[in-house]
Amino acid sequence: MALIVNPAASWLGVENAVLWGRGNREYYVHDFPGPLSIKAVLKGSAEWRAEKSRFEIDARSFLILNDRQSYSMTIEPGPPVETFCVFFERGFVEDAWRSSASDDARLLDDPERTAVLGFEERLRPKGGRIDRALRRMREVAESGGDAEGGFYDLALGLIELRGELAREIGRVPAARVSTRQELHARVQKGRQAMDEMLTERLPLKNIARLAHLSPFHFHRAFCAVFGETPHAYRTRRRLERAARLLEETDVPVIDVCLDTGFESAASFSSLFRRRYGASPTQFRRKHEA
Repeated sequence: MALIVNPAASWLGVENAVLWGRGNREYYVHDFPGPLSIKAVLKGSAEWRAEKSRFEIDARSFLILNDRQSYSMTIEPGPPVETFCVFFERGFVEDAWRSSASDDARLLDDPERTAVLGFEERLRPKGGRIDRALRRMREVAESGGDAEGGFYDLALGLIELRGELAREIGRVPAARVSTRQELHARVQKGRQAMDEMLTERLPLKNIARLAHLSPFHFHRAFCAVFGETPHAYRTRRRLERAARLLEETDVPVIDVCLDTGFESAASFSSLFRRRYGASPTQFRRKHEA
């Protein structure tokens, strides 16, 4: 199956397809109710808004948006941005999930039955099956070839993420299932707030208030679910943004420090070296070379 690239909007949801864009001009999409899709950026960054949430996506992250979820997308003029977004035929991922979760006898008795799937709409780090499949799809888009296997790999990757959600909820320190689900949702709300206000000063008590939890309760639950403290998460995300700016722009290092929320150049340099094994200046020179 040849890869369908940049079709008309009316095709999205009818066939598996990819929207692939490259450029340095301003670009905007307003309130588009698309099918189930994966939003990815290969270079630079772009902003998606859905419901009341804002997601800044770069080459180290991706976003899943559910079927018929209206969203807006903005690319600011400036450094080059390359987006690579996969749109699934309606029912394609649901069929993959049902086929993997049901026995053969049931599938033979009722082959046309479809399930309804929903995914947490949150920023996710690149890596694993979905990341590998996106890279292969990008190669197919560049050189041509059969894309069918790539869509199946992505569908199976999405199914694996549903299992990841169940494991996260299972790590919440609460006895009742309904309590674990609610606490997980509130912790995730706090993490989303940190992503949206990454460069701002945001004390733990303020984050916890946004999640409708006490500071201690939020901190304990966050550590249990995500395996790191809220402070460590914010620092890591800021350093990842700084690394992207150093790789892709010529913004001065001191401005990168300030633009990513760090107030001390010495502290920024020390934390950056600890994570990437080089100072910000050395890191940029390496990538320039």
